[in-house]
Amino acid sequence: MTTTPGLRRDAQANLEKLRAAAVSVFSRRGLAAPLEDIAREAGVSIGTLYNRVGSREELIDAVVDDIAGAKLATLRDRTLAEDSPRARLETFISEMIGLQLSDPAMNDAMLRRYPDAVLLINACERSMALGAELVENAHDAGVLSEEFTPDDLMTVLWMAGMASRDPGAPNGWRRVVDRSISAAWTD
Repeated sequence: MTTTPGLRRDAQANLEKLRAAAVSVFSRRGLAAPLEDIAREAGVSIGTLYNRVGSREELIDAVVDDIAGAKLATLRDRTLAEDSPRARLETFISEMIGLQLSDPAMNDAMLRRYPDAVLLINACERSMALGAELVENAHDAGVLSEEFTPDDLMTVLWMAGMASRDPGAPNGWRRVVDRSISAAWTD
């Protein structure tokens, strides 16, 4: 949320407080956190939140760079720093799962729980495009089974995201995910 021309100083201050509260609450509790909690943490009414920000998706998009931007850039940098197609894909998968495990908001983002948050979905699409490129590079290098597709990659990440947040998920979910990837390598 940037400075809005013509907006009173107190209204602009409320926007900034809402933005900071949204980043804090979403990072701790995920993108489904009650908007009332964000308003309370910002010290404003829920009416002020809706009046100044609009919908949940607009609020998510207003803070997407703070929630996901740096983390996804770091993931990309670490991935592309690897020296082989296999190492790049392994790093991508490991980093993605790590983000899903450690950050409820990133997990919600990668699971595309809010498809109307356009900027968020665009960030996810860029990450998945990188994943698809890494799969293709691993195919070209002959280290990944041709049967393993970008859709398979998305499915593995989806399984990890769902299981990592479900308290009823079997304890062995991570082994199953790891075995799925291990079985896809040709060497």
